[in-house]
Amino acid sequence: MVVIAHSSEYLLRLINARYIGNAAHWFFDQVHYSFGLLGVELFFVLSGFLIGNILIKTFINSPFSFSDVRNFWVRRWFRTLPLYWLVLTANIILYAIIHHEVPAAYKFSYYFFLQNLWYPHPPYFFGESWSLSVEEWFYITLPVAMYLSALIFHPSDKKKFLLRVFVAYLAVFLLTRFFNAFHPINGPDQDTGIRKVVVFRLDAVMYGVLIAYFNNYSSHILNRLKNYLFLIGISGTIFIFYLLTNTSVNITASSSPAIRFSSDAFLYLFIPLFFSLCLPYAYNIKTLKNKYAAAFFGHISKISYSMYLVHYTLIFITYFCYMKSVSMHAAAAYYVLYWVIVITLSSILYKYFESPIMRLRDKFSEK
Repeated sequence: MVVIAHSSEYLLRLINARYIGNAAHWFFDQVHYSFGLLGVELFFVLSGFLIGNILIKTFINSPFSFSDVRNFWVRRWFRTLPLYWLVLTANIILYAIIHHEVPAAYKFSYYFFLQNLWYPHPPYFFGESWSLSVEEWFYITLPVAMYLSALIFHPSDKKKFLLRVFVAYLAVFLLTRFFNAFHPINGPDQDTGIRKVVVFRLDAVMYGVLIAYFNNYSSHILNRLKNYLFLIGISGTIFIFYLLTNTSVNITASSSPAIRFSSDAFLYLFIPLFFSLCLPYAYNIKTLKNKYAAAFFGHISKISYSMYLVHYTLIFITYFCYMKSVSMHAAAAYYVLYWVIVITLSSILYKYFESPIMRLRDKFSEK
């Protein structure tokens, strides 16, 4: 969804409204903004569900010592850091060459995900990395919270205790965003001041973790309710999409204090919550029967991390951002070329960089 959203921005820049009509132009504009926003939230929820399963099983089936935490970090970081550092370094070098300047010192904070802890993400450089910073800090903080809680309280019933830890973790960051809504510390811009700031977004990943917990220990309830939860989740997501695209409401920048407070405090609670309610239904969907479709989506899932890292700053901003088109045919050709480059480069990175590193991690960690 995120790559589609950013590629729709590309179409908007290529195609004048007179070629596609105002209605279609409005559609691409909404896809660019809303799909991008919703796509990142879905990414948080799915990531929480997958990582949650790993942490839950490790916590329940082992002493959950610091070595378990360290092992989790090693396996995660072998998956996420090398490619991120590679693309970040390429972006820094390309930016320096294009702009004929020495890289600014703040760009090196990106290597440690310090670019948006409680302050806005720097503009005009590797903007998509804000969400990866949220993810990485979640990988650090939740296992630490689990480890310290178990170390202090010595739970006898680890399942019930773990749920309390998850709820407490969620509550901390929900309350952080709620109190910030009274007097936003990063100014009035919700997108840069709240949505893309780590301390205000760590709860987003937690909803997927909670669904993973209930899927492990209350799966009979989820199976019974999955259709109703899916209906609530889809309806809620459609309603959020309506609010985001309704300019008369202007939910993210309303002049109404009540609407603005509600949006700052609760909008980024409900978006991942609604997505998480769809997970029990999606989890029970059987594998695609068409082998070609299954192979295609399987490949896209493997290269999705590479696609996310290279599609915008490295490819779109550097090579496609300022292209102009005089016809629909030329715009369509450029658009296809953009997708071919993104998928090809991502596939190469996955095969010759990600996969070899993933094979190495078993030498430094336990499965």
